[in-house]
Amino acid sequence: MVLQIARKDFLNNLLSARFIIGFILCLVLIPFSILLNINDYRDQANQYRLDRAAADKDIKEVRVYSGLRPEIIIPPEPLSIFSKGITGQVGNRVGIRLGEKPMLAEGKIAARDNPFLASFFSVDFVQIAAIIFSLLALLFSYDVFTREKEDGTLRLQMSNSLGRSQFLAGKVLGILVTLLPVLVLCYLLSAVLILFSKDLSFSELEWGRIGLLFAVSLLYLAVFIFVGLFLSARSKTSVTSLVLCLFLWVFFVFIVPNLSAYFAESFVRVQSRENLDRVLEDLDKEFARAKRDRFKAQSISESYNAWWHSSGDDGYVETYGNSRAEFEAERRRSMVSEPLRIDYADKKWAYQEAYLESLAHQARVAEGLSAISPAGAFRILAAAVCSTDMRSHENEMDRIRQYREAFIRYLQSKNIFAAFRYITPAPPETFLTEDQLIEKRTGGEFKSVQALEAWAAQQKDARAPWLKLSKNKIPGDEPSDFPFLDVSDMPGFQERTKSFFSGMENSILTIALLLIESILLFYIGYVAFIRYDVR
Repeated sequence: MVLQIARKDFLNNLLSARFIIGFILCLVLIPFSILLNINDYRDQANQYRLDRAAADKDIKEVRVYSGLRPEIIIPPEPLSIFSKGITGQVGNRVGIRLGEKPMLAEGKIAARDNPFLASFFSVDFVQIAAIIFSLLALLFSYDVFTREKEDGTLRLQMSNSLGRSQFLAGKVLGILVTLLPVLVLCYLLSAVLILFSKDLSFSELEWGRIGLLFAVSLLYLAVFIFVGLFLSARSKTSVTSLVLCLFLWVFFVFIVPNLSAYFAESFVRVQSRENLDRVLEDLDKEFARAKRDRFKAQSISESYNAWWHSSGDDGYVETYGNSRAEFEAERRRSMVSEPLRIDYADKKWAYQEAYLESLAHQARVAEGLSAISPAGAFRILAAAVCSTDMRSHENEMDRIRQYREAFIRYLQSKNIFAAFRYITPAPPETFLTEDQLIEKRTGGEFKSVQALEAWAAQQKDARAPWLKLSKNKIPGDEPSDFPFLDVSDMPGFQERTKSFFSGMENSILTIALLLIESILLFYIGYVAFIRYDVR
């Protein structure tokens, strides 16, 4: 009897306008979203290859260790074609610096103050599926009892030996048999598009995750089916049940997820980025003062008289053609400043970490509020399954910070901050005194600095001494005289290796919430139908 009821409802549903319209919507919108996101992924993958090649080229064209600053390029997540999560609002490049631990990936300007809230405002397969699947579930369940009552068939069936439990089971099965092919078709179409795409190549792990996403979608579908069953069992007419279902659909699918983000932004305080920047600026000034104090205490001059000198942020110094004394002064400056720079990076991190935690806390509050809605819980779970959620990004940034520590240990193992190789590729045994440099550069015309300066004082043209010094080129005067640095022993950043359930540890509660919601809704719907007046 249960199968007969399910078969009858399935055949009736196939011929209904709501099934045809829902089927066409799925047939159009789901493949469209996948195609759109495959194109987005292709652009991201192309940009990743370009950025990765540029980063590798930069590393290979370094001549001094002070210029060795790796840049990590985060590859795009293939499963982002299903759920973008926060990937559209965070960058894909992270520079490794001695003077600062990386906070967030760079390379993309966030449209919102808190990029961790981006998943609440993206449009993708999961967002469209959350809307369509819930709507179809309600449209096929809102009148499951009221329609039979209005037609007079419910009273007739209940007057026979058919039990209410059997009738309810048949109705639920009929709806599931109707909607399950639609759900399967959506995923099959997505799989076909993926298989025929030249820009995607999924591993077994990723196909397994798609299967897990399908299971989550089925659970989500069941929740709204049971919502419709309960409302149908508590309503006297189909119109009343439909109005209530549409109200709850709008409330749970649109209002709750969006209001949760706005509520979190409005009532959960995030530390000011401007205040953080001011604190970091003050620490930079404190670092500069501490560096000067140490230079003074160790009688290290801050001025330099270099033949070829280039410097920049984060302790980068590259110099050539100097006297032995100038090379030694620059070496001593780096020996003092770079360990101090690393120490101040740890001081900065205490404030940066608090700022990041405030962003994450705000996002977690928004997620917690959004999970009240089945649609919100579905989106949160989908982002976790697709590794595009906030925690996946946090884990990736943690790995990058750990790599920074490994990179610093690599430099320290070479005692490189106290070595000439940090600032110049010129071997120390080739260093000359200032007088020897003057003699070589002027072709023996001047034997000492004093002689050149005495001659220069009598000249009207201020460029005269530089013209004399440029008379002969000395090997090692410029970067092109030296090969690039061999960094084959430098530790490389390893891209993450994921297991099937990696990154989903924090989603267990959300899955449990959806399960509890479905069980509870089914139970109260069952109780309501048992007490339902079929007259």
